[in-house]
Amino acid sequence: MIRSFARAVAGLAVTLLAVSAHAASLRVAPVMLDIKAPTATSSIRVWNDSKRPLNVQIRIFRWTQRDGQDVYEAADTVAVSPPMTTLRPGGENLVRVVRTSKRQVQAEESYRLIVDELPDARRRKDGTVALVVRHSIPVFFTPAGADGADASWTVERKKGGYVVTVRNDGATRLRVSNLMLGNRGGPSARRDGLVGYVLGNSTVRWFVPGGGRSAGSALKVSAESESGRFDATARLRGG
Repeated sequence: MIRSFARAVAGLAVTLLAVSAHAASLRVAPVMLDIKAPTATSSIRVWNDSKRPLNVQIRIFRWTQRDGQDVYEAADTVAVSPPMTTLRPGGENLVRVVRTSKRQVQAEESYRLIVDELPDARRRKDGTVALVVRHSIPVFFTPAGADGADASWTVERKKGGYVVTVRNDGATRLRVSNLMLGNRGGPSARRDGLVGYVLGNSTVRWFVPGGGRSAGSALKVSAESESGRFDATARLRGG
């Protein structure tokens, strides 16, 4: 299950890019759930913006990070309702997310809520590819008074750019977007848009494309988080 789901998530960007050339039929809001203890429930709303009925599947997976990579596993302490729904043209529905575990949230728990438009076999034509929409929504259950992220950065020069390793020793996630690496000579590499999340007490690795060589033993990191823009210093290896 983990491998098949990882492959599906890897194809998410391609799927959404393909759909963006057409009218995206399935819409969801909000695009992230941050649920503070003792609250144990929240919801999203799904809309059908097309002129035909849509069959929609909703699943939730536990989300952790191991060896610098995202890992997804079946969730047995959080449930979604309904897990399947049919949306009429222009219709909408409410999807509830419920933490069913009776144990108190000790550390931030991370999940991915996957909302899939299911292909309609009756509309499939020979020699064509059916484009469907998938939304992957981060869901966090956070204990009251939890400390924030505490990130340390390491950068290694590789062909075509840099491998950025981020270790988060804090209790909650760090969301990173519009990431830039540079020194006194100016930017060396950048990655626009959402780069990813570093979950609490976890480590991730990202590739950031860029050119040129960077002198010295450190690089300046500049990026955006949920709290706004921030700067940090990364230890440079293989410069």
